[in-house]
Amino acid sequence: MVAWRPLRRVLSGVTAVVLACAGGTAMAAPAARGSAAACASDASARGLASRAVEGSLVAVPRADGRIDQFQLFADASSTGYLPFLWHRAQAAPGGAYGDWERVSAATVGPKSYYVTAAENADGRLEAFFSTYGTFCHTVQRSHDGDWSTPEGFGLGPFPYHGGLVLFRERDGSLDAFASSGTYDSAMEVRRQQSPSDVWGAVTPMGRVPESGVQLSQPSTVTELPDGRLRVTAHEWNRDTRFWRTTQLTAHGAWGPWQLCADAACS
Repeated sequence: MVAWRPLRRVLSGVTAVVLACAGGTAMAAPAARGSAAACASDASARGLASRAVEGSLVAVPRADGRIDQFQLFADASSTGYLPFLWHRAQAAPGGAYGDWERVSAATVGPKSYYVTAAENADGRLEAFFSTYGTFCHTVQRSHDGDWSTPEGFGLGPFPYHGGLVLFRERDGSLDAFASSGTYDSAMEVRRQQSPSDVWGAVTPMGRVPESGVQLSQPSTVTELPDGRLRVTAHEWNRDTRFWRTTQLTAHGAWGPWQLCADAACS
């Protein structure tokens, strides 16, 4: 099996882990819900990359060997105080970068300034960023083309409960995971219906069977040989206590969250 750890980009492979966990009750097939409304924007900003936000640079490897970059920039012409997402691309693998171009007038933040992005199966980039407690999503309209109007993506964790984690399945389709912003579920996921296709609805992954426990973003995501996914995550306020859940069938409902036997889930 292949396992992956999350960064602020699409997940990359690491050694698989075997988890020994305590029990719980199985989760029935959940009701899914759609994405949120349009994203907040600042029409007063003229699109100036006045100052880069420290620590916000995100690199996205492309299938052709290039590495695209995303970064947050403050705009001196803005009447607000929130930054904007910008993007630039290499002309060729290992080559020079083109100019920074603003993705949209949508603002990023406050409190959380999380950005992640990935190349989908048809070569277009998809970018996600946090805004006012939820995540927005935008995708290139064509290969290396302009960007769609950002829309609410429907995943919105509680404050300090982590960001959005992307996972690429063997068929090239993407999954997006985040801690839930409700007490009805510990985590939520959206999945592309097929590679480069539209995203399915937000699907809850069930409660942790222990009162008062909420989780952070996934620590690992693993695709098993039969296509099922396995997710581990630590408690949002205790990074030595981990839980695990596994899909009952490929692309199907999720089994119970189980407490790992040790902090390493070994």
